[in-house]
Amino acid sequence: MREGAPEAKDPLGNKLLFTYKEAREVLSVSRSTLFRLLEAGKLKRVYPAPRSPRITRESLLAFLRSLEEERPEGTGKSVVDRAREVLRRFGL
Repeated sequence: MREGAPEAKDPLGNKLLFTYKEAREVLSVSRSTLFRLLEAGKLKRVYPAPRSPRITRESLLAFLRSLEEERPEGTGKSVVDRAREVLRRFGL
């Protein structure tokens, strides 16, 4: 990095597990979209305590990376575009 330039902040921080709300904020998706991603197996849910589901950091990163390969041509700014922007901005 350049001297004096602000360091890019990792959107996932140092967290290993994310609540549903935190995962929705990171991905910029609705609650129903998050549940569809979970049901489709695109995100991994774990239970560190009973009735306390969390989304793993690895599955969030894997999902964001998978979006890089799936962008349909001719579409506007979508989740894919936002994910690319997050990946590029934070060097993930």
